[in-house]
Amino acid sequence: MIEIREAREDDVAAISEIFRACYGAEYTFPDFYNETFLKKLVFSDDTLVLVAEDSDSGRVLGTASVVLEIGALTDLVGEFGRLAVHPDGRGKGLGNLLMEGRLERVLDRLHVGLVDGRVTHPFTQKISQSHGFAPVGFFPMLAKFGRHRESLAWLVQYFGDALELRRNHPRIVPEAYQLAVMAMENVGIHPDVIVDEESAAYPHVDGFEVQELSTAGYSDLLRIERGRVRRREIFGPLSLHYGFFKIKAQRSDYLIARQDGRTVGAIGFIRDELEGTVRVFEMIHLDDEVIRFLLEELERRYREWDVTGVQIGVSAHAPRMQRTLVELGFLPAAYVPAHAFIESSAST
Repeated sequence: MIEIREAREDDVAAISEIFRACYGAEYTFPDFYNETFLKKLVFSDDTLVLVAEDSDSGRVLGTASVVLEIGALTDLVGEFGRLAVHPDGRGKGLGNLLMEGRLERVLDRLHVGLVDGRVTHPFTQKISQSHGFAPVGFFPMLAKFGRHRESLAWLVQYFGDALELRRNHPRIVPEAYQLAVMAMENVGIHPDVIVDEESAAYPHVDGFEVQELSTAGYSDLLRIERGRVRRREIFGPLSLHYGFFKIKAQRSDYLIARQDGRTVGAIGFIRDELEGTVRVFEMIHLDDEVIRFLLEELERRYREWDVTGVQIGVSAHAPRMQRTLVELGFLPAAYVPAHAFIESSAST
């Protein structure tokens, strides 16, 4: 008989062994071999870790988790991940049992559940779809596993009144139309997108000085609300209000634009050197002129870093930002309705 339960401190050795047995010595996330790291996850209020135990032998044969606080998008978004079943436990339905166990425990704590499914592991996608997750995006060759890169399928499920809080009639550029329609139909929403062919990209303007975030620059940025708490167009797993030291601890940084001795804007990003990726999570600005400058300055830098992929989460109600990113070479890869709260009242 298999029991699905929350992980305990004395399970961490078995969890580590499961990941080693599944992925070998070159797993992209070696922290999951580290028992100290796993203990922190087990005791964290922001992460639910489950195990599948054979109650006859007492052996832990599978594990799965939900990261309940994945950042500034909203505290009601959770990432369902790290589902692994020991080779000795396969063929017993443990994957389905672990997914059921996670859903039972977080239904009243989430609005949006996300799954990053490796396309080389189709069983993850099958399990997710059989439990109500729907595909909304595809990221070609984004994730690094060992010496190779793999594509990811992105799936979503909604809980509670998440879709009722959604802002209707998003305005998107034509390049995102087919993706948006597919995603909305997959999650059961009648497509109501408005294709915006008129909004111009933000202009190219020079004349700004650039510096990286410091404790002095942090306090200056907090005085700017546009893009941070008002008229937010970019969303991600962090925000300036998390605090200077947490931002730095998360391997994150900001490029700050200054003009005539004053701070006029900043772009926040996470650089993952191991994965070879950059994720932009915030754009703060006094006016429109600094927006494209900051995007182009970051682009210049990440090309020097030999980055493989860059992700930016953009509001579906921000066609000017969408148009700017398309002009800079970005392509729509996923569309998630009701993903992020805007001004603490509605979602898009």
